[in-house]
Amino acid sequence: MSVTVILGGDAADLTPALDTAIQLTKHLKTTLTGLCVLPDPANSFVYVAGAEAVMMGSAAIASLTEAQDKFAKELKAVFETQTQAAGAWLKASFVKEQGSIASRAAAANLLEDAFVVPKGATQSNHSLNPAFEHVLMEANLPLILAPRKATDTETCIIAWDGSPIAARAVRMHLPLITTYKKVVIAHHPEKVRHQWAHVCGASQARLKTFLQEERLEVVESELSGPVSEALLSTAEAHQASMIVMGAYGHARIGQMLFGGTTSALLHSDTAPALALCR
Repeated sequence: MSVTVILGGDAADLTPALDTAIQLTKHLKTTLTGLCVLPDPANSFVYVAGAEAVMMGSAAIASLTEAQDKFAKELKAVFETQTQAAGAWLKASFVKEQGSIASRAAAANLLEDAFVVPKGATQSNHSLNPAFEHVLMEANLPLILAPRKATDTETCIIAWDGSPIAARAVRMHLPLITTYKKVVIAHHPEKVRHQWAHVCGASQARLKTFLQEERLEVVESELSGPVSEALLSTAEAHQASMIVMGAYGHARIGQMLFGGTTSALLHSDTAPALALCR
């Protein structure tokens, strides 16, 4: 298993995602893969009967293939420059694939310790948005949403409400959580309104005990006010570089629909890395 960062968009978006991926690779003491997925040019055109139409299609395919090769080389250059600058300790490889970016991303994520997606991928017009949406919302796989500016600290936050989604987020990201020295369990007693509310207190105590058995320093923080703002304030106060949380929401007609807290954090420029699962 390894850390994979999916590559796409522009260099400005790619740099913080690579920073985050490199930091997580160091935490996990593993290897890093940069994944570039591009559509098959032959599937991008509709052929019409007749020699002239076929020739025009072939020329267009060749032109698109050339453009894709150039784009992949640019991504590879950024990837290699940044990974080589990290030092000789980092074992990194660049992988280029053709096909559906959504399905390829999900396949690459199946057995990874961490799967990193640039922040910009949350926007519907971003080239990596299909990967972000499919991995999280359809394949129900965990991912790390890189922040606008990567930070590396020894503290992470678990947004806890005792629900199965929160528990799933912890379980799926556990290998990464245990690499931190300090974990803050952040809970908002006024926002626990689901059918599991009656077991929230007991489950939080179990979570704390479990993390302490992993020799982690555990701090409990009670939130107040809007959850997203409270989580961001808590992250700043504890200098946390990651928030682990369940992503509440669903997808309809190919469009992501999230709950208020999830949506606010996805679009926040000041949020740390978000370790999401649903």
